[in-house]
Amino acid sequence: MAKRKEHIQTDAPQQAQTGAGAIPQEAPAPPPLPDLTVRVFPISNSKSKLRATANVNIAGAFAVRGFRIFDSRNGLFVKEPEQSYIKDGTELTRPVFFPVTKEAREALYGQILHSYELTMQQGQRQDETGCSLSGEDAPPERNYAPLVEDFDPEDDLPFDCGPSM
Repeated sequence: MAKRKEHIQTDAPQQAQTGAGAIPQEAPAPPPLPDLTVRVFPISNSKSKLRATANVNIAGAFAVRGFRIFDSRNGLFVKEPEQSYIKDGTELTRPVFFPVTKEAREALYGQILHSYELTMQQGQRQDETGCSLSGEDAPPERNYAPLVEDFDPEDDLPFDCGPSM
């Protein structure tokens, strides 16, 4: 079980530093925040307040899925991934992932909302220009409907699975 750190008192008397000789003590700088990569998946249902879901990659080492972006009267906001459970017949939720500091929360939510806005702008630009794949970017046009002569009624599957074990 984890133990709490206890405050250790020193025998040296503490001197109050006031006046011109006082040295201002700076708060320790928070650790730098890792690089965040966000993938946004817009929701096209206009009746729902849910606008998109997002996945976040933290420093290329951790992935968190299930952030949700909602639209409310006060604007867009981000909700963390949650796990639901039942306690005394009542369904409750608890966050699976959450930032510990205010600075980390602001950076994470800011990056998610910024990525959402960029994604929506790109979607509008493609809709306005009627952008579609053409030329080398487009997949070759093929008729994927199977032909009747491709199937042998004796076969179980319409494709070859390779040698059997």
